[in-house]
Amino acid sequence: MKRTKILFAIWGVIVVIVIGLLTTLGFILKNRYETYHVLEEKIIESAKDYAFEHVFFDPEDSEVTVTSEELIHLGYLDNLEVNDDECTGYVVIRNEDVKEYDAYITCSVYTTKGYEKK
Repeated sequence: MKRTKILFAIWGVIVVIVIGLLTTLGFILKNRYETYHVLEEKIIESAKDYAFEHVFFDPEDSEVTVTSEELIHLGYLDNLEVNDDECTGYVVIRNEDVKEYDAYITCSVYTTKGYEKK
């Protein structure tokens, strides 16, 4: 009986340690790419400014793609760089009931899910 209690306590400690390690790993992986998510937001804000002045949808057009190079060239975006990692990307602007903006970037260590070479 005493041996069972000791084994139960050991397994309980092991389970708590494993859960703690997995939680810590999750936070580390989430924070690892946080700067890239901020960069995605930055390119979206630049594309919103660009779209306000330059994008007019035809009835047949449902989306427009604006590249980071175009945004930089026109002065809407300074650069697309994070931690000395030069990135490229684009924003897809969809004309639905309201305009929707989806940013896609690719860098040396991060690529947005769904990124397609344009």
